Amino acid sequence: MFRTSIKLKNVIGYVNELNYLIIYPQQLKNECLQYSLQFPVNNFCTQKLPKSANVFGDISGRKFERFEMDELEQKEEKFQDTEACVPRRLKPSLGQYAKMIKSYISKNNLNSAVEVLDLIKENRDKPTVYLYNLLLYSFARQGDIKRCFSLYNKMKQHGLQPNAATYTSLFNACALSNKDAMALEYLNRLRQSLYEKQFPLNEAHYNAMIKAYSWHNKIIEAFQLADEMKDRRIPIREITYNSLFHGAISDKEAGLRHALIVWHLMHLKNIKRSLITYNLFLRAIRDTNLGNLKPDDILVSGLDQTRISLIEGTRPDLLASPPILSTLSLTKKEENIVSDINTKIQKETININDMLVNNRLILFGGLEGFLNRMSNDGVKPNAKTITLLLDLIPNTVPAENLLIKTADEKDIKLDIDFFNMLIKRRSMRFDYKSAKEVISIAEKKGLSPNVMTFGVLALGCQKYEDAKEFLKGIEIFGYKPNAVIMSTLISIACYNKNFEYLLFVMKYMMENKIKPNEQAIENLKKFSQELSKIKKPTGKYKVRKLKRLEGNIEKFEQQYPKWRKMIKQ
Repeated sequence: MFRTSIKLKNVIGYVNELNYLIIYPQQLKNECLQYSLQFPVNNFCTQKLPKSANVFGDISGRKFERFEMDELEQKEEKFQDTEACVPRRLKPSLGQYAKMIKSYISKNNLNSAVEVLDLIKENRDKPTVYLYNLLLYSFARQGDIKRCFSLYNKMKQHGLQPNAATYTSLFNACALSNKDAMALEYLNRLRQSLYEKQFPLNEAHYNAMIKAYSWHNKIIEAFQLADEMKDRRIPIREITYNSLFHGAISDKEAGLRHALIVWHLMHLKNIKRSLITYNLFLRAIRDTNLGNLKPDDILVSGLDQTRISLIEGTRPDLLASPPILSTLSLTKKEENIVSDINTKIQKETININDMLVNNRLILFGGLEGFLNRMSNDGVKPNAKTITLLLDLIPNTVPAENLLIKTADEKDIKLDIDFFNMLIKRRSMRFDYKSAKEVISIAEKKGLSPNVMTFGVLALGCQKYEDAKEFLKGIEIFGYKPNAVIMSTLISIACYNKNFEYLLFVMKYMMENKIKPNEQAIENLKKFSQELSKIKKPTGKYKVRKLKRLEGNIEKFEQQYPKWRKMIKQ
């Protein structure tokens, strides 16, 4: 007779107290129940229970040693403990995860945004491509290549399939990185990978790649991609051409020629030029050269309407279609070369780049012609345009005043930075009087000087009286001279060997506790070492002058150690 049985969940049937398994099979076809008695179950304890049933771990009467779990066992235990700890109704939705990431991104807290992925993992949810793309886009804007590609690899490890937006962000990360070698390495690798996968690249991908190659000085690759877009019949819009302008600017020797090619391609394709296009072209004029460009050269291969025509007596304009080069812009030597204008061999000896020396804007219609072209395209210049033009017009007061007048006529609000550049420009050509007049012009426009203004004004302080008045003026405006300003004054005083000027500046720095920069320290050190080489006075009153010089040298030798001691404090 069977005793009371214990029901087990993991066994089909029952196990009685004698450790025999009773099979209780499913109902048979004839709906009869069958019981069968099997051999004793070996995996159950057959020993008697201990006297104390409350002793944990001793139910079988055996003793066990404790061993530390390895890493995999710890992970498994953690998984088991947390697997069902957060019900679905208490966990954020995918939309809420996205909002959390966007919130951190808006606060520029990208590390916290990435930590949302850890929260998703802890909640046993699966991230989406969209969530990864949010993070990729944010890190790409910072040019953080390593973080972008790290996220990209994690995305693939989760079994997620990157989409078009993913690759656009990766290309943009390469473009915005300030590390050329690393950016190009990742860019080439990703580009090759997508070619091998035959991934369908779109317009955004090509534009991002062209921008990346252009910004990292690989103009040939940038133009090759533009040709590839053309072959694949992908639309080439203004943004593509503007990226090519960036590539042209990176080539200092022949970038202006590349920029002209891009300009004329835009004209041939009827691409509307914007303010960005014009400003980029001005940068190309300012920062690059034409290379070995000559009359009769064709800018765009196979298109004769881009041949440079040499016409006598007209205004040169390489932006016109066809581009025009005038004999008026040639030097006397060049005029002799082209006296027989029909001789092609003579034309080939002219290098158009040589004409850029005195007036870089003259070959592009001059100031008036360039601004008229902008007006005809319906493009209004801005303060950046006027600032770029300042570097391209003739280095004279009339030309500068004409530019300011033009800005006023076009209702362009110039900022103090423009006038700071103008002060520096006039000071660099030693026209200090005109440089000071700029302050009055700026004040009439309601602009107040800043620290940078005083920094460039310092270039005009050639005498002791100028420096004294200058420093007093800074104080009146409520500013404190910085190390750069004081370094400029020291440099001028040392160059002119003006002891009164130099001793005044050194004393001012000590009294106001202004620490010098490396340049000031080096200038004074060099000056002290060359005291013995100062030319002795001659001529009338030479004895008096010599006595004054010796007195100044003695004063400097007394003050210089104190000045150096101030540096180390």
